[in-house]
Amino acid sequence: MRFLNSRKIAWGICIVGCLAAVISLLFLPDLIPMHFSNGVADDFSGKIQIFLFPVLKVFIAWLTGREKVKYVLTHSKAFWSDVQYNWMINGVLGFVLFTEFWVIYMALR
Repeated sequence: MRFLNSRKIAWGICIVGCLAAVISLLFLPDLIPMHFSNGVADDFSGKIQIFLFPVLKVFIAWLTGREKVKYVLTHSKAFWSDVQYNWMINGVLGFVLFTEFWVIYMALR
């Protein structure tokens, strides 16, 4: 159970996102959708920008692993425990990973 509550999941999500970006780069068209309105792509960008998602995930994982940020969020009036803090960060990273997969799926569709 310690693995589920550790920072290893956050970094694992980052690694999966980086691998997905590298592998999908080989198959993506030159323009990929980056913004959607009512389920329809309405803005496109170059396929190299698929790496914005892994960069964002690594930045979030690195920033939230810092002790000062963690201290502020776990010792505020809400008093989040370390487990709750890690699950919150994993949820944010999971959402960004889902968004990355959605963009890849829509680009290959």
